[in-house]
Amino acid sequence: MARRESIILFGEGKTEAVFLQHLHTLYRDGIAARVKVDAGQGGSPKQVAERLIKKHLNLGAYDRSLLLIDSDLPLDEIPASLLVKHRITLVTSIPCLEGVFLSLLDDRPPAKERHQSRNWKRRFQKNHLGTDRNAEIVSKLRGKCPSLFPKQLVESTRSSQPTLHNILEFLGL
Repeated sequence: MARRESIILFGEGKTEAVFLQHLHTLYRDGIAARVKVDAGQGGSPKQVAERLIKKHLNLGAYDRSLLLIDSDLPLDEIPASLLVKHRITLVTSIPCLEGVFLSLLDDRPPAKERHQSRNWKRRFQKNHLGTDRNAEIVSKLRGKCPSLFPKQLVESTRSSQPTLHNILEFLGL
């Protein structure tokens, strides 16, 4: 019997990992590969990529990986050769994952506030999680992901949301 492909979905931080886990749960039956979801601890894009490599990819346990990272920091510091060598698919959230969330929920901040990631984050946390306390954000998001981002919404917005489309395409969906 052929070995099943093994992939890792790695988020820049815990928020990204919660969302990746939610997508994995929504589509579990349609994914042919074995999937693990994990999170970095933030930092520069290069630091997050190196953490993925050291923690998971150097061990050779995964056939390929997806790295979900915000685009609010310079991504060009991650050498393309590093991504190719370790079979990492880089998916960016523009400007940040909360921006993707607000896009899916059709709740973008006013144009004058769109240039800074912190405005997107604050708006999502206040309007959809009911908190701006860092200690509560991840647990609230974990609890609210199913109601905020049901499969029907994910499916209907996939083609207009590049980040979401790229994640689902990586999963073979």
